[in-house]
Amino acid sequence: MTDISSFGATAKGLAKNPIGIIALFIVLIYGFAALTLGFNPKLEFWERVPLVWFLVLFPVAVLALFGWLVSQHHEKLYAPSDLRTDDIFLKKSQISEKRDADFQASNEELERKILEIVNRLTKEQLEPEKIAKQVAREVKDATTFLVDARDFLGRQDAIFTYPIAAFETLGALTDEVYFKLSKSVRPFQYGTTWVLRNESTGDVIRTLRMLTATPPGQPLTDIRTLREVGIHPGNTLIVEPPHC
Repeated sequence: MTDISSFGATAKGLAKNPIGIIALFIVLIYGFAALTLGFNPKLEFWERVPLVWFLVLFPVAVLALFGWLVSQHHEKLYAPSDLRTDDIFLKKSQISEKRDADFQASNEELERKILEIVNRLTKEQLEPEKIAKQVAREVKDATTFLVDARDFLGRQDAIFTYPIAAFETLGALTDEVYFKLSKSVRPFQYGTTWVLRNESTGDVIRTLRMLTATPPGQPLTDIRTLREVGIHPGNTLIVEPPHC
């Protein structure tokens, strides 16, 4: 009874969040398969073969699936109780809502631009190949932006293209750019040793650290979306030292 009670308590604890439910599901299925194969002497050879293959391949399939979940849907693998405070949970919800709204707006804008391009090029009676190339070029401009660090790093190859949908928040973008600059700048120094300037508007992208005058060197997450801070598809962001 002690073992059963212990298993029940463990199962109850695992069932509190999505990761635990997945783990419980995997343990039960794998356990039942192993018990069936190990303690049923009446199984014929042809009945054992599928079970053996299942026991061999199931962990590999689980590993692949879990890797996909972590890389693509990591924010859905935690229950609210896993987060330290309600504020963190609410912030994650806000980020998700803003991301979905921005994604929907970007899709609508992209669809409108594609229709405009196709109509315009069709009226010009261009060849289908030229139309396809022009549409591909316009789609790229409508879904990506550039970060130009050539002058800052002194390298002509230091210009990077990113999909606008790759970054949920401004903090995620500045983290990514920092890793490109990490040999030249120290961590958490945005606004002190480097900034991003929108080439089309001339405006410096002001992070939460700059707005709140937080001292450099301290972690500070900025959960605003790129659209909120004025970064749109087709923009070029110049990496440069801050101008006092």
